Amino acid sequence: MAQTLYLMRHGETLFNKQKRVQGWCDSPLTETGIEQAQQARDYFQRQGILFDRAYSSTQERATDTLKVITDLPYQQLKGLKEMNFGIFEAQPELLLPKFRPGSNSFEDLLVPYGGEDIYQVGKRVYDTIIEILAKEQVQTNLMVSHGAALYGLVLKLGQELPQGFRLGNCAICQFDYSDGELNLVSLIDPLTNQKIDL
Repeated sequence: MAQTLYLMRHGETLFNKQKRVQGWCDSPLTETGIEQAQQARDYFQRQGILFDRAYSSTQERATDTLKVITDLPYQQLKGLKEMNFGIFEAQPELLLPKFRPGSNSFEDLLVPYGGEDIYQVGKRVYDTIIEILAKEQVQTNLMVSHGAALYGLVLKLGQELPQGFRLGNCAICQFDYSDGELNLVSLIDPLTNQKIDL
């Protein structure tokens, strides 16, 4: 059975606003973050998209975003959690190590500091999604996760984001799932109504 998955990032949080590292630590949605989630909800409604199942990471910012978007009962999944940034958690972003030349992610740079490798994050998110989709067998799924978690999944799938596209707050990745295969088909920014078909 072919399924559709809308995997999205949470709305703006206090730590996003303060430019603090936010991985396994958490902070609440700001007023702007709640408005962004409302814009994402309105986007889905305008498109006539109805969800059969809803899931979020175990972190408050993802769950609170989901609750703005749908009234469906939801399941929290640890596998959808954000990347662990180790000792940099809750610290100013400017303290993070710089990417290696030519890289678009931290790769394994955070591992010596107690954090995760982006490829491990991608595999964790991928395994969680595949397990749920294979078991549930419903048409349309919503999952709310996090920026680095989404990017890790894109890397795991061997796909690339278009030049200049950023997985900002409430960015949505639309996937098709069929016969055990997960494919990224569209990138959606509900805050600007931009949709990029891949």
